[in-house]
Amino acid sequence: MDDVMADFWQSLAEAIAATGSAEHVDRLIDVIGSAVAHDLITVTRYSATSKPEFVKHRRFSDEMVRRYLESYYVYDPFYARWRERRQLGIVPLKHLADEDLKRGKYIAEFLAQSEICDEVGILLEDGGDWCLGIFLDRAHQPFKDAEIALLVQRLPVFAALHALDIKSRQPDFRRTTAPLGKGGAPQREPRIPEGLWPELSAREKELAELILSGHPTATIAERLGITVGTVKNHRRRIYEKLDITTEREMFLQFFQYQAG
Repeated sequence: MDDVMADFWQSLAEAIAATGSAEHVDRLIDVIGSAVAHDLITVTRYSATSKPEFVKHRRFSDEMVRRYLESYYVYDPFYARWRERRQLGIVPLKHLADEDLKRGKYIAEFLAQSEICDEVGILLEDGGDWCLGIFLDRAHQPFKDAEIALLVQRLPVFAALHALDIKSRQPDFRRTTAPLGKGGAPQREPRIPEGLWPELSAREKELAELILSGHPTATIAERLGITVGTVKNHRRRIYEKLDITTEREMFLQFFQYQAG
């Protein structure tokens, strides 16, 4: 057995033993990090309806964590991908990076300031509409296709470890110390603040809140007692009033207002 595989099996054994304990995320990082070389690791929780929560990092800057949570999270393509698709798995930055993103604030500013040249995310189910994102980052060399393929091959192991941890936890367990919503539970149904989007009618705001909560068109129609076509018409008018063309832009406006 070569040294690389020996390290993997050792880290896997330690991760299994740590499920359900405070050491779980660190040991999970060890298992994932043993797959491919990297310069630093960040761990973030994403929700379809709430701001991201930063869990921990290794060899990253506390100042850049602060900047991310204050402003750059709204440009994070991994965060946008989760809100739009809720797609788990291995997500390389290069699969998300179109020309606009390469020139945009996340890559051209945030990653450049963090001295990161490439990033790959491992998105794991974390209960409710949340996922746990573990990000491997490199400062000089991009990740190779063979390295991404190895992460994909080992994804079932990563997912099983995290699922075992969730199963062993109490229902009120929180992975971060981020503020809770009313009643001591994380807020899942966002409410539109009084001063945001005054141009929308009460009905349009009700529909917008359901969109922000991640409900698909058919579910919105059922909840409001209207047809799918009516929902689509409402959505079109909302977009026109807000001068946007996509759901992602609605989320950006909402979270930027909340952050301000």
